Amino acid sequence: MAEMNPQGAQAQREAPGCGIGSAGQSHACDFRVRYAETDAMGYLHHAKYWEYFEHARTELLRNNGFRYRDLESEGVLFVVYKAACRYLGPIRYDDLVTVRVTVDRVTRTRVDHSYVVERDGARLTEATSTLACVGVDGTPRLMPDSLWGAR
Repeated sequence: MAEMNPQGAQAQREAPGCGIGSAGQSHACDFRVRYAETDAMGYLHHAKYWEYFEHARTELLRNNGFRYRDLESEGVLFVVYKAACRYLGPIRYDDLVTVRVTVDRVTRTRVDHSYVVERDGARLTEATSTLACVGVDGTPRLMPDSLWGAR
């Protein structure tokens, strides 16, 4: 993602530990699949997975002392730059699933996450995403020191 880097190679240095999360840090959330989230066959609709991933990701951020809406009010936004998902097994209405998000890499301009969805210990979904830090005008920016530096 070098083209997203407004400050050259130094901005791509990985964070040793930061407010947005350190490499290897993870968080899990449980979800009960609601009827409205399913398709005509009773399976969790593929678009709803991304809502689960986003919820788990924002809870990870909250656990690190930040609320996304506070970042937005300061002009710090994170946009999805890249996303991929593998659906390994079906998830159905009323299933209780656990979504685990893990921070894979953090630089001053991006955050890479991976996700696993399990039901009763069986892996049903694997996904990844890359978020880019941008300002309110949509141009790339560095993360503020409050997010980047250890707290």
